[in-house]
Amino acid sequence: MPCLAPGVEIIMNLFVIRRVYKAVLTSVSMAVAMSVTGPVLALPRAEPEASGFSPARLALITETLQHYVDAGHIPGIVAGIARHGQIVYLESMGWQDVEQQIPMRPDAMFQIRSMSKPIVSLAAMQLIEDGQLSLQDPVARYIPVFSGMTVSDNAADPDAVTRASSRQITIADLLLHTSGLSHRNSSLYRERGVRSRADTLAQLAEKVAQVPLIAEPGILWNYSISTTILGRVVEIASGQPLDDYLQTAIFIPVGMRDTGFYVPDDKIDQLVQVYGLGSQGMQRQPDMSVPITRDPPLLEGAAGLVSTVPDYLRFLQVFMNDGTLDGQRVLGNAGVELMTTNQLPADLLPIALNPQRPMRDLGWGYGFSVVIDNTESGFARNNGEFGWNGSLGTFSWADPETGTVAVLMMQIEPSGAFNLSALFKSLLSQSITR
Repeated sequence: MPCLAPGVEIIMNLFVIRRVYKAVLTSVSMAVAMSVTGPVLALPRAEPEASGFSPARLALITETLQHYVDAGHIPGIVAGIARHGQIVYLESMGWQDVEQQIPMRPDAMFQIRSMSKPIVSLAAMQLIEDGQLSLQDPVARYIPVFSGMTVSDNAADPDAVTRASSRQITIADLLLHTSGLSHRNSSLYRERGVRSRADTLAQLAEKVAQVPLIAEPGILWNYSISTTILGRVVEIASGQPLDDYLQTAIFIPVGMRDTGFYVPDDKIDQLVQVYGLGSQGMQRQPDMSVPITRDPPLLEGAAGLVSTVPDYLRFLQVFMNDGTLDGQRVLGNAGVELMTTNQLPADLLPIALNPQRPMRDLGWGYGFSVVIDNTESGFARNNGEFGWNGSLGTFSWADPETGTVAVLMMQIEPSGAFNLSALFKSLLSQSITR
């Protein structure tokens, strides 16, 4: 079993409090829904100097990002920085659609891919506070087909010998990526037809359970489809489709008016097109853009959401405020701590997306990556900083030490070609004067 933080014992005592807040939420949901129409619903603005930022250094961020646009390295970008709950920087540059010459707008909607994971993890943590889930619950309690999981030492080989798993996958395993499941784009799943946009979340979960695990649950950190399976657990435990639960329990109370599983027709002018970098330079990738304009059958919790910089700044601010925003209680203090501090035991560190490039600076909480050794980061970061990224060029950071949250969004593949996120983060750190 993964090591659990001391706050786990506390969290089950919070479900009564959560139920009170849910009653309040029901009474104010319509009022909040009314407030999230109209202009960009961002955090309040503040003057940079009054918030401890150098205006000249912030201008250098704009100049640097604009250079990457002008040089044709990226089509467009939106960047936002807030401190102590107030925005000190929000800039948009370049194009949402290069061919149509549609300028980038501050509330442009991006496919945030893996930045969906913290949102769905928050949903699960809310249900844990409500007493509807437990970290120690086996996934099979909610999706019975997971009761008979097998393990293969060579899961990529369909003829390899398998054995029964020694223990059940738990909710904690899904949150921590210690489930033994594989990545959504792995050859293991592709060859078995596991991930199809035509499938529902229930159908996908059934298919995943038929594929052997790559390791026993709890003994290996492997970045995986776990959060999508967690989304199915959220559906069953809450009795609601995942998109409905996220809307009522997270998006409305947090004020995330432009976040969801697709871009509706009345917001199509906010959609950012996806581009790829290849031998012929930057080219549009229409196959990555079209499906996001339709309500999808597959509500993919690990990678399926679209969002904006202002929305995601609000989301991060919830955790900086110990689970509240604008008077709305979204998660209790204990849940916030579990999501934003390392929950992995030492023997599962370092974590790695690529075995050849271990991320020695990072641990993992029940929703976010967490900086545990900033001497290994290679750029300016503080221990305790949390956040995560998306594969099409979306990045997020929250730093409790400085009270700062930041979000950077573009739509380019590969997203790390110019290491722009590290440059932005370094310039951000240099902008703080006190």
